[in-house]
Formats: sequence, C-alpha cells, structure tokens
Amino acid sequence: MEDDDTELETPSEDVVPTMPEPLWFPELSPVSMGEGFLEKTMRHSLMFVRRPRPVLFVSFDNLSNLKDRDPARVPWAFKFARDLSVSHLGVMAYGKMWYRDADLIARMQRLRDDGFFDSFERVVFAGSSMGAFAALVFASLVPGAHVLAFNPQSTLDPALVPWEDRYWIGRRQDWTLPLSDARDALEQAGPVSVFYDPYFAPDRLHYERLEGPNVTGYKCWFSNHKSAVFLRKIEALKPVMTEGILGELTPQMFYQHYRRRRELRWYVGGLAEYYTQRGRDEMANRAMRNFRQLKRARAVAEEAYDG
Repeated sequence: MEDDDTELETPSEDVVPTMPEPLWFPELSPVSMGEGFLEKTMRHSLMFVRRPRPVLFVSFDNLSNLKDRDPARVPWAFKFARDLSVSHLGVMAYGKMWYRDADLIARMQRLRDDGFFDSFERVVFAGSSMGAFAALVFASLVPGAHVLAFNPQSTLDPALVPWEDRYWIGRRQDWTLPLSDARDALEQAGPVSVFYDPYFAPDRLHYERLEGPNVTGYKCWFSNHKSAVFLRKIEALKPVMTEGILGELTPQMFYQHYRRRRELRWYVGGLAEYYTQRGRDEMANRAMRNFRQLKRARAVAEEAYDG
C-alpha cells in the first residue's frame, strides 16, 4: 500500500484534458496582480474584481444565466465591466429564487457595514428581470446608488402583486425576508432607470409600482420582456449602459439610440400587429412598407460605401 504522501504520476501532456482559461483568471488567479475575491454557496456566488476606475458595478444574474453550466461561467455583464475598467461585484444565482436567500442578504449587509461600498466614488446596480429586481432592492444598501433595471419585477409577493402569475417558483419563495419589495427600497437611491415595454402589461404594472421622483421609465416599445436583448440588436445596449454607468443617462440620449428600432423587423412586426388588432390594417401595411423601404435604402447606401 502506498504512503499517503506518495506523489501521483503526472499524465503525459497528450492525454491531459485542456479547458479554456476563465475570463476572471488573469485578474483573480493566485499568480495575478489583480485584487478581488470569489465566494460560493449552494445558492449563489459572489465574484469581485477591483479595477482602476473608482466606479463599482454590481450585477445580478437573470433566469437565462441559470442555463450556463460552463465551469468558466462569469457573472452577468462581466466582459462589459472589464472593458470599461470598472470594479465589478457580480452575484451569480443557481436557482429561480429571486435572491430570497437570508445568507446572501446578510452577506450583502455585511459588505455595507464593513464599508465595502464606501471605497468607491460611484456605485451602479444593474440586472435584467430577476436580476433587475435584485438590483432595485439591494441598491437600498447604498444611499445614492444608481440603478439600471431591465424589465424588473417590483416583487413576487402574491399578497402585493396578485396579478403576477408568472414565475411560480419565484412566487413560492420566502417574501417575508428583508429587501422583498422594490417599491419601498428606492427612496434613498440615486437615479433609477427602468427599461420596459409599456404594451406588455405585467412589466408595465410593475413599473407603475416603482414610479417616483428619482425613477425614469424608458419605454422600449414592442420589446416584450426582452428589452436588453432588443437594445443589443439595435446596437443601443452598450452605449446606454456605458452612459448609465459612467455618466448620466437622459431620455433624449436614450431615445436617440432607440431610433434604430425602425430597422428591426422585431419592432416593426410588433407595431404592425398592434395596428392589425385594432382594425387599422392600412397603418399595419404602411409600417411594413416603410420598413422595407428603409432596408433597401440602407442596403444601397452600404453598397455605395463599400464601392
């Protein structure tokens, strides 16, 4: 029988499986010059990377992230924060729990009490859907924090939003825990930007619960519950988030970027359906004609530019 300290034979290089280097490895590996931490529980992980700018970006996973089983998984918007050189605290989720986890809430409160957030000149919380709910409620831990919330739920507490019949797993979580209703969590926040589709009733109703003097609603017409995806397709998500993290996003700036919706069939199809359902077929047809003309004009312009 071998001794416990006997070295195991190292496999030859040609049989050692190779894995891509995780995106966080250059900054958080034991031999890197970076600073940060990675903490993991059965329900959530916290990954923090400190970067040169005195800005902290705090992000929360959404339901789509739960499908990512890659061992090198990173938090929502990790690459975006890295490219901006802003510090990033990413909260990763492993279940549809809407962050109703007493241990996670206590950990975030300890970060506040230990002065973690105070070391930054600016703190921005962000997320989409489930992650946007978390961004709204956890921002209350940092007075003056900015929030970028895409299609957020204000809460899933059945007693407060009985009309919300999506996300049955989320609705069964413990909504008696602290930080369970974003409606009561925004008074001390800085600018809160909420992106939603006013024609998608569930998200509109949540937005109406959030309305307040420091809350600005950005109407992403006909994007349904996928405003962030919609904005990415019209190449507006990156500039909108960049301005929201580093500067001051304004309605004028947002809607200037949103003008490109006219080039997206997703938007035009939603607009045409809106008219058709109201018996305005000519307006629906006009919307589709304008879309085709715009696409042809752009194709001609691109061909001339390439030539």
